[in-house]
This record gives sequence, structure tokens and C-alpha cells, in this order.
Amino acid sequence: MKKRLVLKPFVLPVLYLVLLLLLMMYTASSLYKDKPEEEKVKDINIVDDNSNYIPVIDEVETFVLNPYEGENVEEQIGYYDYKGDKENQEKSIIQFDNTYLQNTGITYTSDKDFKVISIIDGEVTKIYENELLGNVVEVTNDKIVCVYQMVKDVKVKVGDTITSGTEIATSGVSKISPNGSNLHFEIIKDGKVENPKSIIGKNTKDL
Repeated sequence: MKKRLVLKPFVLPVLYLVLLLLLMMYTASSLYKDKPEEEKVKDINIVDDNSNYIPVIDEVETFVLNPYEGENVEEQIGYYDYKGDKENQEKSIIQFDNTYLQNTGITYTSDKDFKVISIIDGEVTKIYENELLGNVVEVTNDKIVCVYQMVKDVKVKVGDTITSGTEIATSGVSKISPNGSNLHFEIIKDGKVENPKSIIGKNTKDL
């Protein structure tokens, strides 16, 4: 009498699993063959190592900041514009010791101390004391020189490389502006004093 072949319990599930895997592989192969040639190339995403490929990096636009941070900071005396109207010129005169001076920058004031910040990326090139204007800090880059006057508690030193928004000092007083808390701010471009309003808010690429 012949012996009857009896399959072990795990054999049939294994066979079903193998057949299922073979069917899935066949289906995937068929789908890939049916793709247009262009799509296949995209899927493979071949990059020629010898090509002059340059990655594109989006540039972040930056703009020139105000030279201060704080609430209730006001423009006390504006820039004296030789080409401006008479009314604005009269408002841009500084009176000190029976002398009238044409303002070469903007004087900001507040009843409270406020932060004085760098409007640009640059290097701290000078820190000194002026008899009339008090402590002075100059920040320079390849386009403009920013002059911060009437400040106190200077937080940078000559040679420091700083970025736009870095705190430089705190507003203060001077002989010309002994009341309140003040900042006298000037911008020099190409060796000439510029109206800060013509620079503040500009794209730094357009300086």
C-alpha cells in the first residue's frame, strides 16, 4: 500500500505568499515598461557629474532699519536740506549758545531711554567722545558710514563685526540736547552727509 503524501500545515501559506510576491513583481515590471521614456528618465533622476550644475539659492531681501528700537521715539529735529522749503529748513536748525547750526542728521528723542541699533551689517570703526555731542559710535560698510551720537552705555568695541539690528548703545544726552533721552544720527555716503530718510527703508542692494 502506497503512503499518502501529507503536507505540513505551514507549507500552503508559504506557497501562497511566494505566488503573491511573484505576482506583485510581475505587475510592477509591467507598469514600468508601459511608461513613456521621458517619465522613466524623471524617475531615475540622473545627474551628470560633468555638467555645470549650479544650485539656485533664493536670496533674502534685507532693508535698512531705523537706528532705534522703542516706543514713543519721535523725530525732534530733522535733516537740513539745502534744496528743501523754508519751513522745513527752519525746523532743522539747532540753536546752541547763541549759535544756529544746520542739522546734518536727524535727532530722535523720547522721555525714556531707548535702544540704539545698527541699521546695516558692518564694522565698528570708531568710538570717541565729542565735546558737544557726547559719545559717538561709527559703523562702516563698503557703501555708507553710520554715525550715532549722544549715546551712553556703548555695547560694542572698535573692530567688532556686527549685523543689522545689533544693539550698539542706549540713547543719552549731550550739551546740545541736555533734556530727555536722545540720539543724533548721521549717514555719510561717498564722503558727503546724506539725509537719513533717503536711506532708511531702502533695500540694502540699492544703497
